[in-house]
Amino acid sequence: MEDLTGQHFGGYELKELVGTGGMASIYKGFDEALSRWVAIKVVPILATGAAEATMLARFRLEAQAIAALRHRNILTIYGYGEERGWAYIVMEYVPGGSLKDRIKPKEPFTWQRALTIIIPVAEALAFAHNRHIIHRDIKPANILMPEEDWPLLADFGLAKMEHSTRPNLTMPGQVLGTMAYAAPEQIQEGEIDSRVDIYSLGIVLYELLSGKLPFEGETTFDFLMARLTDPPAPLLEVNPEAPPVFEPILEKALAQEPDDRYQTMHEFACDLKLAQQELSLMSTSGKVEAVEEPEPKIRLIVSPGGQEILVSGQSELVIGRAYKSKVPDIDLSPFGGSQAGVSRQHSRLVYKNNGWFIEDLGSTNGTYVNSAKIAPNQPVALKHNDLIRCGQIELHLSLD
Repeated sequence: MEDLTGQHFGGYELKELVGTGGMASIYKGFDEALSRWVAIKVVPILATGAAEATMLARFRLEAQAIAALRHRNILTIYGYGEERGWAYIVMEYVPGGSLKDRIKPKEPFTWQRALTIIIPVAEALAFAHNRHIIHRDIKPANILMPEEDWPLLADFGLAKMEHSTRPNLTMPGQVLGTMAYAAPEQIQEGEIDSRVDIYSLGIVLYELLSGKLPFEGETTFDFLMARLTDPPAPLLEVNPEAPPVFEPILEKALAQEPDDRYQTMHEFACDLKLAQQELSLMSTSGKVEAVEEPEPKIRLIVSPGGQEILVSGQSELVIGRAYKSKVPDIDLSPFGGSQAGVSRQHSRLVYKNNGWFIEDLGSTNGTYVNSAKIAPNQPVALKHNDLIRCGQIELHLSLD
């Protein structure tokens, strides 16, 4: 491909070629108007073949996808343009390299370091999924690292708009996503949804905690078939020093059948955050052994009516209001939930480490604990006599 170093596009000078992939080239550029460095991804648009047209359509979709996502852990796009036979996306420049640069064979990350990276990426993907955008190419090379504790999700070139009426931009016989991280349904070229990103991020987490990929094969065919027929090698067999709490999490994230996985990235992120809290508590107390937890039980008293809601035996409870055939675990509809501004899936109660946590599920009117509004998707520990408010309905917490 032609080297465009020194040329100008839309007020940006291309200073240095820093990467290539497929039909695209990435340059370090300079924003002459604002005197700042940028990254500029460039593809040719003169070719008229079907493959080139599909590539350009994906490129435009990438620009639209990133532009729609404003999140601390998603790379920011500054602009898009087409001129002189080239299309280009202007993005923030990240000098710190990618997660791929930090992974060394057989050198696992500590669980602290792994979760510092994976949890923000999971939250960024949950944010994208809530806006019906699937990434489809999650891998260490697409997680940029401006700082060691600040990952940025990049390269939405294979992004798909979920439930979109846009034409399919996958060429027949073409598998999207890097094979080492692709979900089984991607390899089989089946129908995909946001659960492919859950699988791929699960492989990245496994790689960080073990120092290797969960599947092996002497040939590419063997490697792909192992993904379709074999379970991943147990984490503790590969790295006996890894915390056992990750085994069930990875088993669920890497299930071959999408229906057996986490159904949303939000659920995956929540379990990761709870694991982080549990491991942090064990590190502080010096305890490493697992503690058998009693059966979870929670009692909520609706104010001001005094009606009692008692639930036992469930460690996860969605608070909300019924809609058609979908009824949440704790249904506030009988208490005027619709008029009181309760969302269908308003918040979630989670029992972990002998305690209850609550998190807001991105509700319209917010979740409050003792009059303080909690941030969405951030579990908050609860204690006896706390006052929970969902919309305008108050729930007095009583823990026996």
